[in-house]
Amino acid sequence: MPRKKEVKLTVVGQLLEAIGAVDRPGTVCTSGDLPLVMPGLEVRGLGSVALPLGKAQARKLAKICHQAPYGKGTDTVIDLDVRCTRELDPDRFQLTNPKWEAFLGTIVGAVQAELGLEKRKLIAHLYKLLLYEKGGFFLPHRDGEKLDRMVATLVVGLPSVHEGGELIVSHEGSRYEIAYTGAASGFELSYAAFYADCEHEVRPVRSGYRLCLVYNLTLAKSRGKRGITAPTSRSAIAAIAGILQGGPEDEAQEKLAVTLDHRYTQDGLTLDNLKGVDRTRAEVLFEAAEQAGWVAHLALVTLWQSGSAEGEDYEYSRYRSSRRRWWDEDEEDDEYEENTSEYEMGEIYDESLSINYWSDRQGNKVALGEIQLNEDEIVSDQALAEWDPSDEEFEGYTGNAGMTLERWYHRAVVVIWPHERHFAVLCGAGTDAAIGGLDAMVAQLKRTPKVRRDKQRETCRDFAAAIIESWQPRRRGYPWDGTRDETNPSVFPSLLQQLDDSKLVRRFLANVMTHDGKVQLDKSFPAFCRRHGWPGFEAELTAVISAVSATTISRNVALLQNLCMNRDKCAERIGLCRRLADRAVASLVTFDDQSVENNWQIARLDRSALLGSLVKSMLAVAADPPLARLIKHVLSREDKYDLTDSHLAAIFALEAWLVKKLAEPHRAISRWLAGCRSALESRVAQVPQKPADYRRPAKLSCRCSDCRELSSFLANANESVHRFAVRKDRRRHLHQIIESHKCDLTHATERRGRPYTLVCTKTTASYDVARQIHERDKENLTHLKTLEEKIG
Repeated sequence: MPRKKEVKLTVVGQLLEAIGAVDRPGTVCTSGDLPLVMPGLEVRGLGSVALPLGKAQARKLAKICHQAPYGKGTDTVIDLDVRCTRELDPDRFQLTNPKWEAFLGTIVGAVQAELGLEKRKLIAHLYKLLLYEKGGFFLPHRDGEKLDRMVATLVVGLPSVHEGGELIVSHEGSRYEIAYTGAASGFELSYAAFYADCEHEVRPVRSGYRLCLVYNLTLAKSRGKRGITAPTSRSAIAAIAGILQGGPEDEAQEKLAVTLDHRYTQDGLTLDNLKGVDRTRAEVLFEAAEQAGWVAHLALVTLWQSGSAEGEDYEYSRYRSSRRRWWDEDEEDDEYEENTSEYEMGEIYDESLSINYWSDRQGNKVALGEIQLNEDEIVSDQALAEWDPSDEEFEGYTGNAGMTLERWYHRAVVVIWPHERHFAVLCGAGTDAAIGGLDAMVAQLKRTPKVRRDKQRETCRDFAAAIIESWQPRRRGYPWDGTRDETNPSVFPSLLQQLDDSKLVRRFLANVMTHDGKVQLDKSFPAFCRRHGWPGFEAELTAVISAVSATTISRNVALLQNLCMNRDKCAERIGLCRRLADRAVASLVTFDDQSVENNWQIARLDRSALLGSLVKSMLAVAADPPLARLIKHVLSREDKYDLTDSHLAAIFALEAWLVKKLAEPHRAISRWLAGCRSALESRVAQVPQKPADYRRPAKLSCRCSDCRELSSFLANANESVHRFAVRKDRRRHLHQIIESHKCDLTHATERRGRPYTLVCTKTTASYDVARQIHERDKENLTHLKTLEEKIG
């Protein structure tokens, strides 16, 4: 990871000072007492619960409740030294007063106003009924995000005379103590609400019983709503905009990442879900960036470090492995999350600093992918070394390797960079990031007023041209399949079509698709070519189809089928497709003639699908000469095109289409079917013969004494079972030889005496398989003859 430069970052200092001045009204915690409204609490097995809670009924209620657990890392545990309280799930009790929901709404409204959420709809979800007896408590902990878009916890204290049980909420050096005075008196209701990631604790109950209802507060989803503005932060916006207009002093600072205070999950990281001052500061930054001509996104920074592990429990830890996570858990009982580790990071072997999980001001996800970050691009009043880890993985001794520790540190950030550097930042971050940025720009283009749309379209085209020039094929060997958190590269040509620029499309075909086989053209491409004229794309499409590699061959066949299967009768398209079909056959011949060894991409190539697509494409445009050459080639290359898995699989997959398409016999297809029929007839004529004795194929690659004995046994016509009383390593060797040569033997270890004995028993496995294949070949031959009769 690039190290922090010894340079005076005055812009960072100014930003920190300006952002620190943002103090929008609101707090992380709010509380109050209210006149009593009975909830109508009824508990299964107990009945109606009278309030204030009496001792006799409290004791009965305690017996019905169960001991409350807490979340420790990824586990849910019960530890009375950490949490001593009893709880009841909502399915075990009811709140029967029809006025209770309206009353609860007034509490939620007050909470919204105090926490600065008044412009958002807040929903309360009943979570638990908690009963603290004398001595009950809960040590400092944080609530996890139990529900999607959860932002806060609401605790409603019901009337029950008690002393102690104060709720202590702490966050960023501030401390709030809520005594639930009204509820503790027995005459009123009390409530407290706080952001879910705030550390809080319940002090021990000194006497009586503390009874409360716990609610999870979530934000309702909103569609098409712009994030809230910051009307009271005009001076901060102006100050930050002025700083940004001056630009960073260090040219190496392409972007700046301003950290936020609260913790967020990846899914919950949108402007709508930010809490307290985070939301206000993010709004200020977005507005200031827009005024200064900067680009802004909300994202998640991840600092990853790998190094040596140092800890006190050396002997205990040295051989074990563990993983600990302090946040972003979604499990039901994860309130208590320890934030201390039993290990310390020693020497750091490797580290990285990156940004991912982007969203814009409207809360839309932006697929910029993972972008690397320099340490001096972080704008924070807390050094990276002071960040709290979010996730940890420990590995004990393994072989010669020592104890290792990996840690992940996550922080939400607002990432900004000058608009004039937008292309450079994204192209420099990689193709995925650049495509994601262009995708967002093209989506914005549709919402741009007509008077500015042409200029914005030209900006998009300039960016697209820069992406083509800096295109980096994905290094992984697999195509995009939608299962990973990556940008689909095939989105890019679709974006070019939306920009309606044929020159850019031709440049993309020639410069990118000829060497990046993972990029596909969707079904809209033929319509684009028709609109702009087929002849204009011939040279570039010919170059694409002529590209020969394990990744391009299948993609090019799919492209040819996309072009050929179009239903229009355009003579220009049909003529071009015929010429491309000719090039496709030449490319396939070249590909099959290449000498390659151990290429997993070629091993994964589905030649039946390849063959079927080519045949279908050429028949669709009556490309008879290249089709004849294709059939001649594939019938001659038995080493590449298996009779059953390639030829017959393709023929039978095309059967319904061939019967419908071919009104009369087609010479190339008839030759194909006849060639396969002839090969099948030859195979069917050779009926497998069951072994007449115990003689089996005996040629082995190894000539050690044990293998010579095994070979002699296989060649023996009279011996059916042989016993090898040899030590373990020799038995294992024999096992491997038997498996690798597919010998007609079963082998089992007889665990009596020393050494154990490998018992080998001859079978008729090869004959049984040959008989099954012969039956399959007979069925395929009948099927093929029937098809020949149908199409002549």
